[in-house]
Amino acid sequence: MLHEIFLCASTIDKVPMRERIEIAARTGYSGFGFRPGHAQRAIADGYTFAEIQSDIRAHGLEVFELGFLADWWLPNGENADSIEHERGLHRLKRYYGGRHMMTISGPLDDGVDVVAERFAGVCRRAAEYKLKVALEFLPWTDTHTIEQAWEIVEKAGEPNGSVVMDTWHFFRGGSTFEQLRRVPANRISVIQLSDGPTGPVADELDATFRQRRIPGEGEFDLTGLFAVLKEMGVNAPVGVEVLNDDLRALPPEEAAQRALDGTRAFLATV
Repeated sequence: MLHEIFLCASTIDKVPMRERIEIAARTGYSGFGFRPGHAQRAIADGYTFAEIQSDIRAHGLEVFELGFLADWWLPNGENADSIEHERGLHRLKRYYGGRHMMTISGPLDDGVDVVAERFAGVCRRAAEYKLKVALEFLPWTDTHTIEQAWEIVEKAGEPNGSVVMDTWHFFRGGSTFEQLRRVPANRISVIQLSDGPTGPVADELDATFRQRRIPGEGEFDLTGLFAVLKEMGVNAPVGVEVLNDDLRALPPEEAAQRALDGTRAFLATV
């Protein structure tokens, strides 16, 4: 669980693909995640599919995370844009690899059973590419706890369906260790790690993108959380996802290095 650490896309979000690969390698990550837009901009700038593939291999890196996918919860006839985006994620898997595809949570207006069936469809299509589908619960949506996310994944009934263990969303969305223990260990496909405040913030969405801290520098009970994950036997890669204005003000490589160093220092204590 603690040996594979990858660089999440958002930690250095604006960095071009070539530089992203080089930074991940130089700073010591096992791999990285990226979004379709990163690949599209790289190709438009003349950085070819073959060159990207070659550079990933040459640096000994792995693509861990692809995404994200939204609006998958919409009914047929209203989800054309989401389906097209989904196909783009499948192409990224085919070209570059990837362990899991991120999906974000949304409304439950149509009921959990209906939403779970639509999630199952995403999983079945991804299974053709040997790709896991990881559902991320978000504090500002109807699916704001790990319990609710697991209910959707469980009802979907697809073996490649899984849950994202994002520490920011876990502590700020109302999840509990008891809820976490009810999720099978092998259905947690990734741990997205950051620290942060436990008290009220002016704007939850804004804080999500601007107030995350390096592990050990905030107020979350990360030690308790990782004790539960270890007790459960969770074996998932750790994605460093530290989004804050201080890191954004630094050169991207320095930001990535600081985030990794802090993550390693914390993980050495658990």
